[in-house]
Amino acid sequence: MSEYVQVLKLNTGEFAAEVHEGEETTQHRVVVPDRFRDALEISGLDEQQLISESMKFLLQQIPVTSLPHDIDLDEVRQNYPGFLPELRSRLGAVT
Repeated sequence: MSEYVQVLKLNTGEFAAEVHEGEETTQHRVVVPDRFRDALEISGLDEQQLISESMKFLLQQIPVTSLPHDIDLDEVRQNYPGFLPELRSRLGAVT
């Protein structure tokens, strides 16, 4: 199914993400803690692409209507062991 993620920066490390998948649209607050950035190990990070690809990863795991409103990417990293390697690949990082 096709998805589209619209990202708006709210504050340092805090974003609003509107996710469109099929007929469904949901809104989320995504937090990117410094410890997550450190674990990701990518310099010159495109924050909007990071949020977009993170949301697309989550959509492969759970339905859009089951995504929580508040999403902490460090918690996602802890709950999905394959998240960081997949995200690095999606962001074109050399590991």
